[in-house]
Amino acid sequence: MTVKPVDYIYALNDFNALMDNMPSVFHPDNDNVYKPICDVLGVSRIDVQYIDVDAEPAHGVIYGKYAKADGQSVSQLETAKNGATAEYTLYRSPSAPEWDEDDKGLISGFIKTVFIHHGRLRIMSMVERLTYFDPVMEIGNLKAFFRKISEIIENDHIAQYGACYFNLKRFSVVNRSFGRDNGTKIMKRFVKSLAAKLKDGGVYRVGGDNFTAIFEKEDFEIIKNHLAGTKINVEVQGTPDVNIMANAGFYLCTGEETNHDMVMDKISTAIVMAKSVSKDNCFVYNEEARQRIEHRKMIESQFSKAIENEEFAAFYQPKVDIATGRIIGAEALCRWIKDGKVVPPISFIPILEQSNAICMLDFYMLDRVCRDISGWISEGREVVKVSVNLSRMHLGDDKLLEKVIGIIDKRGVPHNLIEIELTETTTDVDFGELRSIVNGLHQSGISASVDDFGIGYSSLTLIKELPWDVLKIDKSFLPDGSANDEQKSIMLRHVVSMAQGLGLECIIEGVETIDQVKLLKDINCFLAQGFYFDKPLPKEQFEQRIASQYSI
Repeated sequence: MTVKPVDYIYALNDFNALMDNMPSVFHPDNDNVYKPICDVLGVSRIDVQYIDVDAEPAHGVIYGKYAKADGQSVSQLETAKNGATAEYTLYRSPSAPEWDEDDKGLISGFIKTVFIHHGRLRIMSMVERLTYFDPVMEIGNLKAFFRKISEIIENDHIAQYGACYFNLKRFSVVNRSFGRDNGTKIMKRFVKSLAAKLKDGGVYRVGGDNFTAIFEKEDFEIIKNHLAGTKINVEVQGTPDVNIMANAGFYLCTGEETNHDMVMDKISTAIVMAKSVSKDNCFVYNEEARQRIEHRKMIESQFSKAIENEEFAAFYQPKVDIATGRIIGAEALCRWIKDGKVVPPISFIPILEQSNAICMLDFYMLDRVCRDISGWISEGREVVKVSVNLSRMHLGDDKLLEKVIGIIDKRGVPHNLIEIELTETTTDVDFGELRSIVNGLHQSGISASVDDFGIGYSSLTLIKELPWDVLKIDKSFLPDGSANDEQKSIMLRHVVSMAQGLGLECIIEGVETIDQVKLLKDINCFLAQGFYFDKPLPKEQFEQRIASQYSI
């Protein structure tokens, strides 16, 4: 026997102590950990091959990577209770005496000890994978994102990095077009191709089609351009590449961040801003964003009290028959009167639209309009039909129709004096829900109109299949002195012709000039609304205006 048992026992004890702190099987520090006991045993190299249940075989060198794999060796197969196996091969150092049977017995015991440590490490690796890994996308998950940020903060490098929260746009269309399995593959290629472009950091899955990323600031334009639109190979024969885009909220770290929550809060805010206020679906968190957040909190905190104090008023913008100059209807528009001043709608409507608060305001406005109409009727005034906007946040409320009719009937207003406007972009919600609401309004004698037709993702099926009463065409179709005025005029003429052919009442909003009025007459569209006639008027001014006639 060439190995001294006492030296072996001391070396094995030290080895066990060191292995308790090792994070993985194939770790760069292995040589330092294994060297003392391998010197005692006369080992120059250790190879291992793992065969796990339901996993690809893995093999590698755990000690002496650059030593030759030749000369005397000992191989030993170890098997775990679950059937996983590990075969270790230990090579004798050329300078060590040949091993006898007693030496091989000590080596066998050492191998069993290594196998026990490796079993623990591989279990830890599995737990790590389950905790921090998304198996579908084969990238880290949100916990891994948090851990990465924490590591960067601990190393005092956070000022060199930026973070991003992004959401793939309309990916449900990709799934419907190519199938969910192919859709998952496309998503995976998009994410992996982004990760490959980043020098340091990575991409992490939050869930569904939502992801986060951490990146060096010098890669900001790279990630921004990738998320703005990148063509991905569908890998379906005869199918062109599909362009994948994302809403993206960014934050460029300042160095003052002390935990991952500070970063996550900012990119979570930025993605909301990207979806709600950004024209290019990209928003970088900055001081302006902070001020917007403060403004948003102020609006949200004051809203309930404002409803209670009836600070919201209905202003009425006339709808005009341009053949006669008479007011034939009006649109009710919300104005917030606070401390004697009118709060611009743009400063609070988009904020309320991000929650169910907008639904509360819509019902309040419908009730306010019905109160005004009821008052005009009782006073013997001339009354015209008034249209009231409903946010698409209502869609999904199975009691919406019941609530709308309940408010109208509570004020005793004839149904034919109310029109409900739904924006054309409601085509991105469930078609069945929309059909049910429009049918219900129609059957109840309440007009239903498609608002802002032409600015969203128009669906001719939406117009053809549902019993709309009114098509309200957006002002973007009106010539305004720009280079494409001729194309606008042609499109407007055909849209009006189509609507009238389908039996819809057609009205143009945003009319501002006499030339636009003349064009509408030329194409036989005689209903209009806009600043050419009047801006939205307070109730008292509208009451005075309705008795007059416009000179056209």
